[in-house]
Amino acid sequence: MDLPSANFSFHLPSFYDGNKLECRIYLPPALQNIESATTWPSRGAIVAHPYATLGGCYDDPVVSFIGSELLQAGCIVGTFNFRGAGDSEGRTSWTAKPELGDYVSFYGFMLQYLHFLKLALAPSEQVDPSKPRKATDGVKNSTDTRLILGGYSYGSLIASHVPTLDTMLDLFQSAPTTTSTNKATPIHEITSTAKRIVGLSLEQLRVSHSLADVSELRALTTSISYLLVCPLLPPISHFLTMFSTLSLNVKTETPKGPHIPCPRPANQQSTHQTLALFGDQDNFTSAEKLRRWSDEMVHMPRSQFQFRMIDGAGHFWRENGVEVQARHALKEWLCQT
Repeated sequence: MDLPSANFSFHLPSFYDGNKLECRIYLPPALQNIESATTWPSRGAIVAHPYATLGGCYDDPVVSFIGSELLQAGCIVGTFNFRGAGDSEGRTSWTAKPELGDYVSFYGFMLQYLHFLKLALAPSEQVDPSKPRKATDGVKNSTDTRLILGGYSYGSLIASHVPTLDTMLDLFQSAPTTTSTNKATPIHEITSTAKRIVGLSLEQLRVSHSLADVSELRALTTSISYLLVCPLLPPISHFLTMFSTLSLNVKTETPKGPHIPCPRPANQQSTHQTLALFGDQDNFTSAEKLRRWSDEMVHMPRSQFQFRMIDGAGHFWRENGVEVQARHALKEWLCQT
């Protein structure tokens, strides 16, 4: 089973330079009727696609089967086309920094979409907007919002370098609505789009709700985890970033200025629940190197990193029976998160 037709298709501006990006949202069965929607546990997942120059886009078959498994597990699944893929504006960069801005735009959208939707569906007594809660990785309660930051191949490389959750929440919480030239900022456009898609989602459920006065993002706890399918390691990862350190540089006005720090991937992936899923016949990174990297990650202090190596699987998951094994490994991990 692959991803069905998307429930919503739309465009978002890239955080890097405002280029328009194609985006899709898929709703799980629990959000098809109001009875199950009110008890839906508010889970979302982003699945970013492989390198656009080699044909990667959000229609990639691996993105589809990974996304379908997440959808069946009850996640709202979001996909988007990086610049240079499909009808997204721009072209693939040599440094991956613009693509990092692309991912951050969709990350911010998903945070707000899940937040607004949860508030619209949750009984009012569950949320007290006057008592902001903190971002977390381990606390579980009925008002949590959980988001999986995922990607396949090149998509996993970009997902690994996004800013911390606290940085993202601060960025979107204190966003100016316009620039010095009175143009709407990308952050404002992303927020407006999130509210619009939530409104359409509620219409499908025949729920009336006003999003004019929503509480701040920290009114709910938020947790993230990482899903890295066929992660890219050096030297391949270095070639795709021109040996530069990935950081988020933006050409639009933000509360934090033009340079937003990004954490070390190893720190984030050990601190937060992470699954690395790959085969022992990967065409781009040897099984020995993947195993050594995974073992190092697992043994970091208080690590929450897990990995699954699928026997006989290559980078493109075309070998007989490997997709079934990958789905099973993903399903097991999702039951733990």
